[in-house]
Amino acid sequence: MTASIAVAIQQAQQKFQGVSETAKLDAELLLAHSLGKPRSYLYSWPDKTLSAAESEQFQTLVELRLKPTPVAYLLIEREFYSLTLKISPVALIPRPETELLVETALEYCADIQHPKILEMGTGTGAISIALLHERPDIELTTTDISPECLELAQANANLNGVSLNCIESDWFQNLDKNTRFDLIVSNPPYIAADDPYLQQGDLPAEPLLALTPGKSGLEAIQQIVSGATERLCPGGYLMLEHGFDQAESVAGLLRQAGFTDIQNLRDYSDHPRVSLGQCPQQ
Repeated sequence: MTASIAVAIQQAQQKFQGVSETAKLDAELLLAHSLGKPRSYLYSWPDKTLSAAESEQFQTLVELRLKPTPVAYLLIEREFYSLTLKISPVALIPRPETELLVETALEYCADIQHPKILEMGTGTGAISIALLHERPDIELTTTDISPECLELAQANANLNGVSLNCIESDWFQNLDKNTRFDLIVSNPPYIAADDPYLQQGDLPAEPLLALTPGKSGLEAIQQIVSGATERLCPGGYLMLEHGFDQAESVAGLLRQAGFTDIQNLRDYSDHPRVSLGQCPQQ
């Protein structure tokens, strides 16, 4: 015998207690997805009995969540900057704190007509697509080392009505050396390879390449900073997302590379999250 909506949520919530800090929300999202309904439907019809097919589909998702598989991978979509993005295990799931990087980039190019922006390591394309959605006049180039990520980014761009210029590249490697940008933005991998955080929660299900660049966690940021001055217009800015405990280290790398006006911005949880610096006025 199948359960009602309310009972199905309660049972799944109990199972998720050990794998999720948002157990009830996870249960509701997965059940709504199984029913093809919005979450509000669950509140309106708590006593409705699930069909056998609905119950089977929901239980399949519950078992996958317990592995644990991130909810975003099961729903195959995620909201970012009020945009809907398709999600795949080939790319990191966009986080709300990364919206700060988008807002900062938009602020710094507000007075530039047709700003040239480079986003490095695009993954789902979230940052680039959000920028283009707000500023269609941006001349934007986006890169990733993974062709699968670039394919996903292009699909998300099409979904949201923007066009991406994607280049498969290991950071600056395949970029035209003569092209300069007003802004370079990136949310690179920044977790140290031996950080126990990588084994917690849903992170083991996400692509390791998008999470850690090596032993210190700063390897990717070092590569970006060291090559950025040659790719920025005089007075242009480099903006990087990083770990909450890496602000001083990133500021040191920017300073060492000759950047000025070095700043750190805090995310919505009041954690140091985005660092930026200005390329010398040559």
